[in-house]
Amino acid sequence: MSTILIAILAFIIAIGVLVTFHEFGHFWVARKLGVKVLKFSVGFGRRLFSWKDKAGTEYVVAMLPLGGYVKMLDEREGNVAEADLPHAFNRKPVWVRFSIVAAGPIFNFIFAIFAFWLMFMIGLTGTIPVVGEVQPQSIAAQSGLQVGDQILAVDSIETRTWASVFKQIMSRLGDTDYLHFDVKTASGDTKAVSLNLQNWVISREKPDLLDSLGIDAYHTPIPPVIYSVMPDEPAEKAGFLPGDEIISVNGHPISNWREFTEVIEKSPQQSITLVIKRQDSHKTIVFAPRVNIGANGKQIGFAGLKVKVPELSDEYKWVERFDPWHAMIASFQKTGQFISVTLKLIGKMIVGDVSLYNLSGPITLAQGAGISVLIGFQQYLNYLALISISLGVLNLLPIPILDGGHLLYYVIEIFTGKPVSEKVQILGYKLGMLLLIFLITVAFYNDLLRMFT
Repeated sequence: MSTILIAILAFIIAIGVLVTFHEFGHFWVARKLGVKVLKFSVGFGRRLFSWKDKAGTEYVVAMLPLGGYVKMLDEREGNVAEADLPHAFNRKPVWVRFSIVAAGPIFNFIFAIFAFWLMFMIGLTGTIPVVGEVQPQSIAAQSGLQVGDQILAVDSIETRTWASVFKQIMSRLGDTDYLHFDVKTASGDTKAVSLNLQNWVISREKPDLLDSLGIDAYHTPIPPVIYSVMPDEPAEKAGFLPGDEIISVNGHPISNWREFTEVIEKSPQQSITLVIKRQDSHKTIVFAPRVNIGANGKQIGFAGLKVKVPELSDEYKWVERFDPWHAMIASFQKTGQFISVTLKLIGKMIVGDVSLYNLSGPITLAQGAGISVLIGFQQYLNYLALISISLGVLNLLPIPILDGGHLLYYVIEIFTGKPVSEKVQILGYKLGMLLLIFLITVAFYNDLLRMFT
C-alpha cells in the first residue's frame, strides 16, 4: 500500500474516531440529563444501516466516515409533542444546556488522556536530544551550542527526547527574549546556553522549529551507498546501479550520503564527475542532475537516487514506559501541558505574535497521520491524542457556531437572566462562519505552500 493511501486512511480513521467520540460526549450527557436524543449518526451522507433503541433514539452509520452528529429534541427545529416538552433541549435549565455542549470538548480531553495512558503503558520510544549540526551564523551558533551537546532541559523543564524539546520550543513561538538550554557537552560537562530569540522567524524557507534556530538533530551517518535508482531520472540514464558506493565527486572524497546530496543540490544542470565503487572495481561516471524546485522557488539539483537509512543505535533512544498508575499520572500531565501550549499559541496568533502561517490544514494533518502509523501504533496513539486535544481546545473558543460560542451565550444568559436574542445569535453564527471559512482557507493555503516548496 502506498504511503499516500496509508496517510489518507490513517487521517480518515483519526477524524472519524475523534469527532464521533466528541459527539458521543454530547449524546451521553444529554441522555443522562433527561434530554431526548432523536439521532446519533456516525458519519455523513447516505446511511448504510440504522436501528432504534427503546428510548426512540435512531443510530445511523453513514457512508462518509468523517465524523458524526447528534440531533436532540428542540422546539426551534420542529414541532414537539406536549408530552415531550420536558425532554426538549431548549426547555432545559441553562446549566443543563451548558453541560451538554461542554461535554463534547471534555470528551476529547478524556480521549487524549486514555490514548496517552495506553501509549505510556505500551512504551513510546523517543530520540535523545543530541545536536547533530549547528548552522553557521544561526541563533544556535551565536549562543555557543555545539555539535554533540545533549539538551537536558529547556527553560528548566527536563527534556529526555527531541519531542519534549520540540514541545517546549513550540510554547515559545512569538517570544523575543531568551530561550534557555541546559546541556551536557560531548566531554560530559554541563553548561547553560541562552538563545536570543529577538530575530527568530518561522518562514516558508525554514518552517521547522529546530531548523529555524539553526539546530539539526543527530542522525546516524548514512553510508554513500545507493539503495535504488528511480526510473527515467538522470542517475538511471547515466548508468548508476543499486549497490554502487560513491567514492568522490569532482575529485573531493565523499564519506557520507549528506555530503553527496549537498553537491547534487548545488549543481542543477551542471556536469559533475563521480568515482564509484561497483563490486571490486572503480568506475567514473559523468552526468548532470536535473532541475528541481526547492524552497521559495529556488532551483536545486536532483539525481533520482535513493538510500537506505540505518536505524538509530540504542544509545540515542529513550523509552518511556510506566505501570498503569504512573501511566495515568503521566497522561494527565501530558494532556494538561498540551492544552496549555495550544492555548498559548492561539493567544499569540490572536495578538499577532505568531504568524497564521503556522496554521495547518488537512493535508499536513494527513501527512502526520501517515508518518505516525508508519512509525508504529504507539506513535499513532500519540498523534490521536494531540489532534483530540486540538479539537477540544478549538471547539471551546468563544466563536459562534462552535461549542465555545454556545457556551458564551449560556454564560451571558446566566448573568443577565435571559437568553441571548435570536437575532444576535444568527448574526454571531454568520460572523463565526465567515471566520471559520477564512481560517480554513488560510490553513489550506499553508498546506499547499508546504507541498510545493
